[in-house]
Amino acid sequence: MPGGTFNLAVFKDPIFTIYSFSIFVGFLGIYTVLTYIDVGATRAGISPEFSFYLVSIANASAAPARVLTGVLADRFGPVNVIVPMTWLAAGLTFAWPFAKTKGSLIALAVLYGFTNSSFVSAFNMPLYTLGEMGDVGRRVGMVMVFTAVGALIGPPISGAIYRESGGFEAVSYYAGTAIIIATVLMLVARSMFLQGWKGKW
Repeated sequence: MPGGTFNLAVFKDPIFTIYSFSIFVGFLGIYTVLTYIDVGATRAGISPEFSFYLVSIANASAAPARVLTGVLADRFGPVNVIVPMTWLAAGLTFAWPFAKTKGSLIALAVLYGFTNSSFVSAFNMPLYTLGEMGDVGRRVGMVMVFTAVGALIGPPISGAIYRESGGFEAVSYYAGTAIIIATVLMLVARSMFLQGWKGKW
């Protein structure tokens, strides 16, 4: 397909542009809990020997959710599945700093791993419908640039907020809000694509 590896002409499509920006914003916050859950647990008095495994617990719970997301997205549409699951992840992000016991942290890790995996595993699926199939690789590649930048700078921004605020409450507000904004932008792109609110996308 003409246009080079990074085809700026595709951004003339407002749906593609809004959706791409939603992915960038989402990745500013979606990895914050996974990055800092062990640090927060240690600060809450949980032993470092145990808190080290919270990320592994979250990743283990993400495995079945990724399969389930694929099945549900094929039936109902990826954004229709991603958004409610990601709202749950946002709620857990806001709740995360208030989990102070081993049991609550395990529960949070399991639930967060399960819910955030929908966003992480299925965000590329709507891109298949935003142009010709012969160009899908380039569209995915360009959106992955947004993904990489968001994932790269999101956790350090969270770390800077933590250093300035002295706690993870402000961090959770930042990350959770970023996740919510991302889903709102997804819904805007969805409504533009479907020209309404009903439908599979």
